[in-house]
Amino acid sequence: MGERLTTAARTESFGRRVKHVRSAGASWIRVACYASSIVLLLGVWQVLGHSFGILFVPFTTTMGRLWEMLYGGPLLSALAMSAKLYAVTLGISIVLGVSAGLVLARMKLIAAAFEPYIYVLYATPTISLVPFVSVIFGFEFWSRVLVAVLISIFPILLGVLEGARSIPRQHLDVAAIFGSSEGQLWRDVIVPYVTPYAMTGIKQSIALAMAGTLVAEFFLNPDGVAAVLLQGTTMIDSASVLAVTVFVAALAVVLVSIGELIEWRLVRWRHTAVG
Repeated sequence: MGERLTTAARTESFGRRVKHVRSAGASWIRVACYASSIVLLLGVWQVLGHSFGILFVPFTTTMGRLWEMLYGGPLLSALAMSAKLYAVTLGISIVLGVSAGLVLARMKLIAAAFEPYIYVLYATPTISLVPFVSVIFGFEFWSRVLVAVLISIFPILLGVLEGARSIPRQHLDVAAIFGSSEGQLWRDVIVPYVTPYAMTGIKQSIALAMAGTLVAEFFLNPDGVAAVLLQGTTMIDSASVLAVTVFVAALAVVLVSIGELIEWRLVRWRHTAVG
């Protein structure tokens, strides 16, 4: 009997050690898997790059062209022009998306009047609206902002709307029992509950705002990064096109990572609760 208990205790102790090692090394395992996938992708890219001539160049050639475009080339100056449009687009999407989502969730009459139009715009391909935007507002900066915002705002707006509507009724009832004012209700219940939903939408919009910036620049007076892409496409310079594409993708990953860090700091309680 004693030997069975000792064996069971050893087995349980070994299981705990294995579980601890797995939990402690989970982050390293994820990093290793991600790094391995990148190495595999780049290896396939390098091999295939020698098989399509000028239409698709190897990874090493692309990186060499990216270095040329960054140092002494047009990419940094083009990025500075696109950065203004991107920053304004993302700022408007966050402010307007959060505000509109909360208003629609809390005011049923306004939601009944305007919410169907939101889903109509969401379902409409934004590119099809570009001719109307150009005719009505022209080709200047704010018309491009409008097109980019229409591409990037909906994840925030719909996320906040869903988050505000999914607040458990008992939370609101408890706040009412304790005599919370409207301001206290927003501060203590609504805003903390909606913040994770808003941050999820914002992380999506960080990437979509970049896509919206490029679309707006392409179709409304091309300049910035879109102009560099368009020039490379016109000249059938696949190295330049791939270099800009890789640069934009890497920049999007960095910006989304910053968004995830901000989310972690704002809703740290959520990660603590989940474990």
